[in-house]
Amino acid sequence: MAGTSVEAFKRKLDKALVEYLSSEKITSEIGFGIGLKDLILCQEYPPSSLTAAKSFQAVVGTLNASAGLGRCQVFVRDFVVTQIVGKDPSEIWQIEQPLELLKDILARSGYAEPESRLMLQSGKNTIQAVYQVGVYSNKTFLGSGYGETIETAVEQAAHDALRRLFHITETRDPLPFGKDADNIALKETNVYINEWIINKTQNIINC
Repeated sequence: MAGTSVEAFKRKLDKALVEYLSSEKITSEIGFGIGLKDLILCQEYPPSSLTAAKSFQAVVGTLNASAGLGRCQVFVRDFVVTQIVGKDPSEIWQIEQPLELLKDILARSGYAEPESRLMLQSGKNTIQAVYQVGVYSNKTFLGSGYGETIETAVEQAAHDALRRLFHITETRDPLPFGKDADNIALKETNVYINEWIINKTQNIINC
């Protein structure tokens, strides 16, 4: 994948997460959750989701102006960023070319190109056909996926490999918040997709 394509992916990822967390639905739910429904003075009652969203944004802006950026960041971390807890990141943003991105990361990390291998198949040449494909790099297992066609299974396997590399699998440790987040020792900050190297980015966070 060309560098420009990787940059485009990064921009899409950043944009998707920001748009999700700053959407009217999320910010209004947070606003109602902290009691703004009973504090907002307006002609409509109950306040609409748009009014609640704008009011919550005003609270964040006021906190930043009155208490400083650091206090505001803690507030956003604990009330806004927590909205992604339990969410599947792949539901928020989509990787359009997972195999190409996987190839790029492996190449930059000095690994061999991903190799797809058929692991299981059932119902071949029928409408209920199912294939399981594994993705490997120099005999090292990276991920697996299922699909009604081999092409779909390969794409899902690439998705699974990327989830494992990005540490966003369903079995991942929960994100630290509150005091746990304050005690995190970061080895690196903001590792961009176009800088992602497997060995370099393992165990970025020491809790």
